[in-house]
Amino acid sequence: MLHEFKEWLKICGFVCFFGGLWVFAPPFLLIGTLAALYAKFIVFAPLVAIYAAWFLFSIKWPERGCMPWEYYRKNSIFMRWAGEYFNYRIVKTADLPTDKNMIVGSHPHGLFCLGMFMSFQSHVSGITRLFQGLKTWSVTLDGQFLWPLRREILMWGGSGATSKKNILWVLRQKEKGNAVSIAIGGWNEGMMAAPGKYYVKLKDRKGFVKIALTEGADLVPVFHFGENETYEPVVGICPNRLRNMQAHIVKTFGVCPPLLIGKSLLGLPWGGLVPIQTRVETVIGEAISVEKIPNPTQKDIDELHTAYCNRLVELFETHKVNYGIEPDQKIILY
Repeated sequence: MLHEFKEWLKICGFVCFFGGLWVFAPPFLLIGTLAALYAKFIVFAPLVAIYAAWFLFSIKWPERGCMPWEYYRKNSIFMRWAGEYFNYRIVKTADLPTDKNMIVGSHPHGLFCLGMFMSFQSHVSGITRLFQGLKTWSVTLDGQFLWPLRREILMWGGSGATSKKNILWVLRQKEKGNAVSIAIGGWNEGMMAAPGKYYVKLKDRKGFVKIALTEGADLVPVFHFGENETYEPVVGICPNRLRNMQAHIVKTFGVCPPLLIGKSLLGLPWGGLVPIQTRVETVIGEAISVEKIPNPTQKDIDELHTAYCNRLVELFETHKVNYGIEPDQKIILY
């Protein structure tokens, strides 16, 4: 009974961290700050002013590698709970080079990018023990860095803005072994996430390939098995219209709260914010060696892009049997 209660408390903490900080925090922080200033202006105004000064001072940090804090990455209690909840582990298929920098393609996006967070943002997963000398980074929507507290947690975990400037900053570090993880499909792919479906938006995503060629950075395909099983999406009676609305919100505000159904924290039948407990594992593929071409042609880009797509499909096909995926189930690149 005591063990079950402890597990329930862990789930509560995990839900408060992900659901609260990522879904509900922005409007509540804004409303709460305004209410506090109105009620107790003298007490809260200096705190808001200090944070506003810090915000302006660090506003460009997500464009240049942010501020990773190794203690947080190794000891984040919420990420540890998440790992235990999903029975999470990383599957290593080959060593990654430490004499070159790398772009890591993270697939699928899912509704929360849980696999990428548990592997490349947090070191609780043990990724730095599996790959000695690897320095992990990740990128996310620029709009994520507009919200107080959320931006600091992201930056502590080595997350920066999804911009060419930031990616180049990481890849041009003199000390090699840097691996920057990108959810290449973005929110477009996230809106397609559903249990038993493996849609990967990749056919028209070639910008990361061009950067890899111009910088001589190796490409590493990664697939997070179980990512799409953690939540059921809310599609409604007009799914296309709903997706268009979400895409418009992302374009306007930089981020959009996902519409999802999970489990209820209290076991109620209509569901809630608790993710569905399923096994999530990140399979890291072998690096594709890339020679530096300062001015790649479209043919160079297309050939490397095709090689990357083939390697990702091969990674999925090789390992899907370990996760109960039917032999005829295919990954769909669109």
